[in-house]
Amino acid sequence: MKKSILAAAAVAATVGLALGGCAAASPTTSSSGVVHLTYWSGFTGGDSKSYKQAIAEFNKTHPKIQVTFQLEPWDTIAQKLPTAIASGSGPDIATPDYNVATIQQYVANGLVLPLTSVVGNKAGEVPASVIPKSVLDSMTIHGKIYALPASFTTLMLYYNTKLLAAAGLQPPTTMTQLQQEAVQLTGNGKFGIALADNNTIAQWPVLIWADGGDIVNANGCSALGDSATIASVTSWGDLVRTKGITQVGLSGQDADNLFSAGKAAFEINGPNAAGEFTPAGIDFKVVPVPTGASGSPVTLASTVPTIISAKTKYPKQSQEFLAWWMGKTAQEIISVGAADGPARTDMGSDPALKANPLVQSFSAQVPNSRLFLPTVKEFNFINANIFQPAIQQVSRTGNAASVLKAASAQLNTLLGCP
Repeated sequence: MKKSILAAAAVAATVGLALGGCAAASPTTSSSGVVHLTYWSGFTGGDSKSYKQAIAEFNKTHPKIQVTFQLEPWDTIAQKLPTAIASGSGPDIATPDYNVATIQQYVANGLVLPLTSVVGNKAGEVPASVIPKSVLDSMTIHGKIYALPASFTTLMLYYNTKLLAAAGLQPPTTMTQLQQEAVQLTGNGKFGIALADNNTIAQWPVLIWADGGDIVNANGCSALGDSATIASVTSWGDLVRTKGITQVGLSGQDADNLFSAGKAAFEINGPNAAGEFTPAGIDFKVVPVPTGASGSPVTLASTVPTIISAKTKYPKQSQEFLAWWMGKTAQEIISVGAADGPARTDMGSDPALKANPLVQSFSAQVPNSRLFLPTVKEFNFINANIFQPAIQQVSRTGNAASVLKAASAQLNTLLGCP
């Protein structure tokens, strides 16, 4: 859930990690004909271990192509990467942001290489049919594929088994039940749910989708003022404001900390959160996100796009690496290590993944998952300056209808809608 977590630590020489903030080395070819590529990544949290392991495996099995994995916090990448690529001093490969929509601007500015030899049916390529359609569609612009997923996961509802058992409650299957139980479990220093409203993955959008609302509609215009959106935000906002079911103003990390401390009964989160909750000694289980007024199950699909610099000196080798990254060997390493589902749909029978119940649970949610504003170039501005402030205002002062209609007008102006 974090945008950035920890400073990078030194790792094995086979991975070739450079500390965050250092200048990227220019890609070179050694006298022995070895091509050296640099990969900037924002995976600075607990899941970084599996990514380092995957790259170490690539370097071991591809002696003529060696990849240096350079960790950078997401904020740092956002600031440095566009200029670095434009000047030709940036990495060959990078994860520019934790949201897919960011690649829209990179493509518009000519900073990204179309992936012409990664997706296909030739030897060494990845069939388009094994990549989740919603992901591939979001990374295809004007008919060309410009990115592929570095990771792919979904969200589920975590619950503290001890807190529910003590109250004689079962895990909820509907949003109404979740709300009722969140109220019942609030009090005595405990909160019903850890619900973040800033610097977080899309928790509130999942609640809105479950009730049939949205942020942007199929026509690319605001849905914040729609009745279903207003009804959903009103119901949850009232519970936050009048019943105190969550601490107000939580960031994603704050929400994780609250659940890790045993002070929240529920949290909507991805599989990586288990890496925090287990060491904290929390007895937890996960269930699908409860269904809401829409009657249909829905959750967030979260994927981090990987791009290749338009200025790379080694487009062939960079694409060979990315095709390998999407292969089953790399996806197994990443999925098992980070507890993410694989970024391809044909690994259900993989023995290592079948042996991991957490991976299986989250992977099973893929058919019901959707991305958050994946093709809106202004995603970051909309999320930080329109959507999240509206949710925060409703949680503090109420009157969701007036707040969301004002935010809707602001959003439509930005999107060029009536």
